[in-house]
Order: sequence, then C-alpha cells, then structure tokens
Amino acid sequence: MDDVVATYIQYLKNAGLAANTLESYQRDLKQAAAFFKGDHQITEWEKVDQYAIMDLITNLKDRGRSAATINRLLSALRRFYRYLIRHRGLRFNPLELVDNVQPATPQPPEILTEGETQRLLQAPDKTTLLGCRDHAMLLVMAATGMRVSELVQLSLKDLHLDIQMVRSGAGSKQERLIPLSTAASGSLQEYLTRVREKLAGPDEDAVFVNAHGHRLTRQGVWKNLKQLVRVAQIDETVTPQTLRYSFAVRLLNNGADSRLIQAMLGNSEMRMLKPHLKMSPQELVNSYRQHQPHL
Repeated sequence: MDDVVATYIQYLKNAGLAANTLESYQRDLKQAAAFFKGDHQITEWEKVDQYAIMDLITNLKDRGRSAATINRLLSALRRFYRYLIRHRGLRFNPLELVDNVQPATPQPPEILTEGETQRLLQAPDKTTLLGCRDHAMLLVMAATGMRVSELVQLSLKDLHLDIQMVRSGAGSKQERLIPLSTAASGSLQEYLTRVREKLAGPDEDAVFVNAHGHRLTRQGVWKNLKQLVRVAQIDETVTPQTLRYSFAVRLLNNGADSRLIQAMLGNSEMRMLKPHLKMSPQELVNSYRQHQPHL
C-alpha cells in the first residue's frame, strides 16, 4: 500500500503540487493505510470498502480528532481513489458512499452566577501587592468583557479614569473606548496609586505587571485566575472567556441592547450566548406587550 502511495505522491509532484500539500497527502494516506493494515488486515487499496472507511472515521473520532481533520483525510482519500480509478484500473470508489463528518455543535459557554462572580472578586488578598493587582484585574475583566489579550496590552496612556473609560486596541482597527464601572475604576485607581509603582520597572508602561515588574502575560493571567478560582471554591472551569461571556449575559439580562454586545463580542460569540438568553413564555408575552407597535 505504501508503494502505491509513493507512486501517487510522485505523480502529484510531477503535476506541480506544492511541497506542503504533498506532505499532507502523504501523511494522511499513510495514516489510513496503517489503520487498514492493523485493524482490518487489508493490504491492498483495492480491498478497502466503505465499512473500513467508516471504521477509520470512528477511530479518528474516538481519538479526539476534529471534523476538519477527518474531512481533510477523507478529501485526500477521495482524490487518491480517483487517481486509482483513472490510472490503475480500479473499478470501485469506496468514498462514494461516505459523507463528510459534520462539525460538532458547540456547547454553550460556562456562565458564572452572580454569587460565583462575587466570590471570585473577593478571592484576591487585597492586603498584598499582587492581591490588589488581581482584584483590579478581575474587576476590569468582569465589568468590561475585555479579552485577556486586550487586558495585558493595556498601557497607562490607555486609561481615562477621570471619565471612567479605557481605550482598547490602540492603533488597530479594533480600537475603541470601553466604559468602566465605578467599582472597576475605583479598584484600578487604588492599584495604580498604592501598588503599581512598587511593582513596575522604571521604563514599564504596562498597566498590569508581574512580580518582576514586567508586563503581565496571557499565561500569567490564566495562572493567577486558576488559583483564584480554587480560592473561591468554584467547581466549574473558569477561563478569562468565562468572565467575558458572564459579563455579556448580565448586560443582556439587565435589558442592554443586543447591538451593544455584538459590537463588543462579535456575531459569532453572540450565537454562543443564545442558550443563556431564552425567554420564558410569560417573559415573551410581557416583553411583546411592552414593545408592540401601535397598529
């Protein structure tokens, strides 16, 4: 089987396909051949049937391969079998009876309850320098829905605490001003005046810095958040994106215009939030009666 694959790859090479494409085809076909030989004792491509292909798909799913990865391999096999029919006299293409794998329906994101959010915000020890920093960091994330990448990129010039605003994505197409809550603005002010000057290096302009005085990294935020979740005794998996989604759901449930959330999170993430925004029949009736047009 491997010799046939080698001949096919040389054929594609002569046809001018790119080296990375050839490598991908060869890897996928060798993986399929190894499975057919090992699990089905099939040693000839002519003896592969649709059931062996479907078994391969099941095996890949069981190993956690994504739909995109599996479909890429199926695409390589389809092209390979067209070659076998055209150039080696094969009469049957087993892929004709096999459909592509449908992507799994994404699960709705975890959302923190109000009580869990409060426990998380109380987890940092504000009597310590890093605890004060973490409290300000959590409040900013929970009150703005800011991405962790945006959080760690904040510089001092991006803060406008006199008007309770922060600028995100400075200099990029995503640059925007984000309002801060009074609590987030106050916690930031406390961190800046009481803590940051004791942590930050002399030439560092990052808002959030680590214990060595340098700009905090995404990995640093994740590590600190994981520890604070344990302190808060929250059983669910909490990531920076959990805070982002929780922020959006609270806004929407409190009556915020969905266009505001779309502007902050994007349409794809709005779709992820739909399972958390279902109305009861009575809520639907009440909302309709409140906003129905006067005809």
